[in-house]
Amino acid sequence: RQLTRPEHVHRVPDYTGVDKEERTQRINQIIQIAKDNNYDCVFAGYGFMAEDESLVSALENAGLTFIGPCSRTVRDAGAKDEAKRTALECNVSVTPGIDNLTALTLVRKAGNVDALKKLVTEHKLDVRADLFDGKTALEDIADEVLNASYKRHMDLISTAEIAAELEVRLQEIFKKFPQNRMRLKAIGGGGGKGQRILAAPSSYNGSLEEQIRQASVKGPELFKEILSEVKTTGVGDNKNVLIELNIEVTRHQEIQVIGNGEWCMTLGARDCSVQMHEQKLLEISQTREMLEDAIAVAAAAGRMEEEQALRTDLAILSRMEEESERFGLAVGLDSVSTLECIVDRDSHFFMEMNTRIQVEHRVSELCYTLKFSNPENPNDYFLVDSLVEAMTLLAKFKKRLPKPVRIPRERASVEVRLNATNRALKPHAGGVINFWSDAIEG
Repeated sequence: RQLTRPEHVHRVPDYTGVDKEERTQRINQIIQIAKDNNYDCVFAGYGFMAEDESLVSALENAGLTFIGPCSRTVRDAGAKDEAKRTALECNVSVTPGIDNLTALTLVRKAGNVDALKKLVTEHKLDVRADLFDGKTALEDIADEVLNASYKRHMDLISTAEIAAELEVRLQEIFKKFPQNRMRLKAIGGGGGKGQRILAAPSSYNGSLEEQIRQASVKGPELFKEILSEVKTTGVGDNKNVLIELNIEVTRHQEIQVIGNGEWCMTLGARDCSVQMHEQKLLEISQTREMLEDAIAVAAAAGRMEEEQALRTDLAILSRMEEESERFGLAVGLDSVSTLECIVDRDSHFFMEMNTRIQVEHRVSELCYTLKFSNPENPNDYFLVDSLVEAMTLLAKFKKRLPKPVRIPRERASVEVRLNATNRALKPHAGGVINFWSDAIEG
């Protein structure tokens, strides 16, 4: 609204489109706009467009600079199933569950390695040469074959077959955890989209076997709802969903991560446990410096229980930050991303990595400044307070940018999100803010 040069405003229809083909058209429009106007960089902001691997790879192939994580990072970290496997490989704590439902479905349908090999030949799928060397597990072969089929825009398994496999797998997990609910998550969801929760078997009547059956039979219907919600119902769409144990007593925390592909570091945590409709309402910073100060105050006052609780929080934060750095390096993070975890008492579990800047990143910015120093002359340095500015520097200079030092800025920060709702607290457009007060010093 403040732009004085309207010729720099270019409009593209709804980016998400109705299917993959329409999204591809939108991406091509964006690339053409950039080329026609001699723009060399694209910044996609906060939304899901910013973590769409097809957009990022298309921009890279067109010779444009994407201000954000590269396509490899978006692919390896952005897809929840791939991210969970990577987390397991680099010793990051994950929630119990299943991340390869579609691969399991194909294995059940094909039956053996020879049948999978036949599919590759029959459909001329492009898979790596050593896939059938006898060293790769059957489920991993199936996953590779499925990924190749997506590139050919074809389906090797149907939605009905995946739904049937889902019900079988739910029964298996519910046998181990009959008191727990299960969460189904689309691999490309986020911000509360593409998630459904199944009631625990213990909430049904009958024998344990009957309870498990009643709980599991609800899965296929919710699975189809998820696919519709994240628009992955088309031919060639990856329809995988995660099945995860729903941790009931939790805090939701996220770690701000930044890297250039060779180094990776964190900027503390944000506690975002207060939510409504899977959307965060309150973001509170959590840093080592803040917790160490609080521990010292509690110890001096003789509040032993409080001191111990804070020490537990500090230990969890330290582990989450260490794991975030390992995970960032594993996926080649070369920009800014957020690693999300759930905390259950003295344990934590990796949920996902959002490969985009988030609206709540200011909570981390206010707590730390980044100091970039010349490796050959420590007195030659510059300070960065904005993560968007850091993203731009990373996009421009990439691996030439030295690893910064984080300097404490503010001891704590808070962000509150205002939602428009009706009296039933359901999302509702409209309404008027009648009074506003700036923050009052305590």
